[in-house]
Amino acid sequence: MEVDGKSFIHCEFEHCIIVVETGDTELSGCHFKHCQLMLRGNAYKIGKIITFFSGKSPLKVLDFDEPLFEKKVGDPDEKETKGEE
Repeated sequence: MEVDGKSFIHCEFEHCIIVVETGDTELSGCHFKHCQLMLRGNAYKIGKIITFFSGKSPLKVLDFDEPLFEKKVGDPDEKETKGEE
């Protein structure tokens, strides 16, 4: 669930990934059950800076070192051709 640019008041989020990139959102009176936070873009950079200064991650962040949606997954039908011509 991308929350940037949106407003959530008294909402309940359950079993989801909360994606924050700019922080331009309003979350008021919301509850989160079994959710994970994923920082992207500037939010990711700020999270890294906080970790650098504090020596630890301030939040439990999903794939903090490598954002989930930035990973590219290869086609499972592709065959590796190491050393074959």
